[in-house]
Amino acid sequence: MPVSGIVIICRDGRADTVAAQLTALEGVEVHGVLPGNRVVAVVEADTVDREVSLVSGLHECDGVVSVQVAYHNFEDIQWRAV
Repeated sequence: MPVSGIVIICRDGRADTVAAQLTALEGVEVHGVLPGNRVVAVVEADTVDREVSLVSGLHECDGVVSVQVAYHNFEDIQWRAV
């Protein structure tokens, strides 16, 4: 299972609203709102593709300026030879 810690940079005054939006998303757990319009969250998904799709979709949330990956961990991933 891929797990990522992310920092979401929000427009001025929008961090609390963005955090509330993110809590409604399956696979996203908000851990806090920081000074500087930042939201800290953890993203978990069953597959890497699903996680990438979820993180990419965060850019579409109203008030989000950018999404930065702070760490990424792959647990129980079975890799396929290409």
